Amino acid sequence: MLKVGRLRSVVLTSLSLCLLLCGLLWTTGIAPAQAAEDSVHPLDGLTAAEYEQTVALLRQAGHVDEQTLYPLITLQDPDKELVWQWQPGQRVPRSAFVVAMHHDQVFEGEVDLTAGRVKSWTLKTGVQPNILLEEWAAAQAITVGDPGWQAAAQRRGISDLSQVFCVPLSAGYFALPEEEGKRLLRVVCFDQRRTQTNAFARPIEGLLAVVDLGAQQVIRLVERDPLPLLEDPHDYDETSVGELQPPAKPVLISQPQGSNLEQHGHLFRWRDWSFHLRLDKRVGTVLSVASYRDQGVERPVLYQATLSEMFVPYMDPVYTWAFRTYFDSGEYGFGMLATPLQPGIDCPSHALFLDATLADDHGRPYTAERVICVFEQNPAHPVWRHSEFTNGTYEGRPDLRLVIRMIGTVGNYDYILDWVLGQTGTLQGWVGATGIDSVKEVAAVDMQSPTAEAETAYGTLLAPHLVGINHDHFFSFRLDLDVDGIPNTFIKDNLVPQRVRDSLRRSLWTLKPEIPKTEAEAKYRLDYAHPSLWRVVNPEHPNAVGNPSGYQLMPLDNQMSLLAEADLAQQRAGFTRYHLWVTPYHPQEKYAAGPYPNQSHPGAGLPQWTAQKRPLPNQDVVLWYTLGFHHIPRAEDWPVMPTAWHGFALVPFNFFDRNPAINLLDQPLS
Repeated sequence: MLKVGRLRSVVLTSLSLCLLLCGLLWTTGIAPAQAAEDSVHPLDGLTAAEYEQTVALLRQAGHVDEQTLYPLITLQDPDKELVWQWQPGQRVPRSAFVVAMHHDQVFEGEVDLTAGRVKSWTLKTGVQPNILLEEWAAAQAITVGDPGWQAAAQRRGISDLSQVFCVPLSAGYFALPEEEGKRLLRVVCFDQRRTQTNAFARPIEGLLAVVDLGAQQVIRLVERDPLPLLEDPHDYDETSVGELQPPAKPVLISQPQGSNLEQHGHLFRWRDWSFHLRLDKRVGTVLSVASYRDQGVERPVLYQATLSEMFVPYMDPVYTWAFRTYFDSGEYGFGMLATPLQPGIDCPSHALFLDATLADDHGRPYTAERVICVFEQNPAHPVWRHSEFTNGTYEGRPDLRLVIRMIGTVGNYDYILDWVLGQTGTLQGWVGATGIDSVKEVAAVDMQSPTAEAETAYGTLLAPHLVGINHDHFFSFRLDLDVDGIPNTFIKDNLVPQRVRDSLRRSLWTLKPEIPKTEAEAKYRLDYAHPSLWRVVNPEHPNAVGNPSGYQLMPLDNQMSLLAEADLAQQRAGFTRYHLWVTPYHPQEKYAAGPYPNQSHPGAGLPQWTAQKRPLPNQDVVLWYTLGFHHIPRAEDWPVMPTAWHGFALVPFNFFDRNPAINLLDQPLS
């Protein structure tokens, strides 16, 4: 759930620093076209000069002015075939994709940076782009400046507005006629007196302002009976938590002989893996053109792997909570909320830390520092082993992994996003959820209080007067596999029980392959009573014994959405209805809930695309995997929750002729 950073020290201070830095970098001239052509790789993110050139070309064409805001400026992905065929030193065309808010209208455009021209400029109607930092700050000011809100605050004993932190939240969509066509934020506030680290622990419960950003005013104020303001700040710094544990003896991680990671711009090689890496403002880390070197041959595995969308609905039906159904990536920008990584805590001290160049609300470039780290990890277990009791021999090899990490602080939640490469050709995706539970103020002091049973109907009493509300976290991952190139075919291998005769056994199971003909058929849920194996194969590239090379998508843990189909929030998050969707590749289909999930109407994204019933066999196949978990808050989550990990794996399935780690040296890592 998004809560707009950490108080003013993150939201407004970050905005101010961003604007200052971007102002220093800003120029109004058009950069030479050759600057765009000299990029190291066609998938490199836009440079500062390219952001400047993009806006300058739009101004020159008369499409924008100084008041125009830019929810998104990012690389326009070049043609896949061009990317796979690219060689170092080869120049490639460069283009920027732009979403602009210009005088209450929304436009999409493509700017050809190589030719120095605006290639397309299209008016988009009926859509709301993601929320901007500038709008967050404006909604805060509108709320605390509203006379009705000030009067409600006074009734709660709040007179010093400088000690109030207001959080503009995405409004959702609930088919309310009075809200149609308006750009809205719903604003809740928190008491910040005596608080140092926990901006969310003292909610001003039952007070909600609905802000119309177009009209720049509060259009609805919802006020319930006030509760007394809380006193305990629930801070979690060392000076606030009481007696500290004795310091742990250090466990040192070092690489005395250097790293096995090679970097060439945004291209990396680690062991037999090679890949491209960048940060996208919307989805965060983008892992591209991942190939595995097999006996000297570079074999493509996937074209791109990204987080596509998130859905975080809360389970309290009252008006001040029911709207909280967040699409954190599409409504706010997961990459934009990437926070600087701290060596020794967020990542090992020996990690490689990477900056990213992004554009602010006005299209001005700035540097997001240390937002990605890449490091080798010794998991301290064997990648394979066997001890042979017949002759006493032992053979084993230590495991080693490469971790690519970013952390997006989406208000009260911190999400760790890891991509993990293994020496056996595996690629894992992991999400770690930590941060602060979203809490609701109640009257109950403990579970013996008269009101406790009713007030904990939708959550857990975590501390006196604070209930952590039950909620879900769903993540859609877009996995564009190109196993040994294109085309690929998706296969669902059903594990089917079989009765047998003339055997010591009476039953067993066999595999029954199922190849969906169209994308409309390729929607699957995990079913432990009827298990199946999901894989993508390339029949044109058999292994040594004739099996088609492939990769299996292996769920590690998961849950299903329990929301009713009649729920508009569930309809907007249609991608959560299935754990797996399979579609043919389309360059404009990137986001599972559609390109504009902010205040979106139901049905966008995967439900709409798969209704086309496009053929799947022998196509460029894309997997959309939904990873979800239900979060029932517990006392141990408070005041800041331990990291909870959830993940999946892409595992080679007949991709190799044998165990690809069989030829590792017998060289202990520690």
